[in-house]
Amino acid sequence: MKAPLVTAVAAALLAAGCSDVPAPPARDHATLPTSAGLTRLQACERLLADITRHGAAPDIPALRYIADHAVAPRLAADARTAVRDIGHTGIAPVALGLLREDCAKAGVHLPVP
Repeated sequence: MKAPLVTAVAAALLAAGCSDVPAPPARDHATLPTSAGLTRLQACERLLADITRHGAAPDIPALRYIADHAVAPRLAADARTAVRDIGHTGIAPVALGLLREDCAKAGVHLPVP
């Protein structure tokens, strides 16, 4: 009668995680790897490619991507402002001008009016 009880307790302890095998290390999902962000140069090159592909101005998804992934705070803020302005008024001349200045500092010349 004791053997089945001992076996049941041992099985319960193993199922609860009380074994000699160490648990795998926990991953911290709160921090993003540094490779997840776009540098100023990468963000400007992406913006230039989008402008070249669409003609005159960058589209909203490209600006949102840059706003969310750029590690340069001013560039991200200018892209976010451009998204907001285009959403409200349909144009964003000031924000796009600021993006053009940010990208000129990185060596990428945007043909934004």
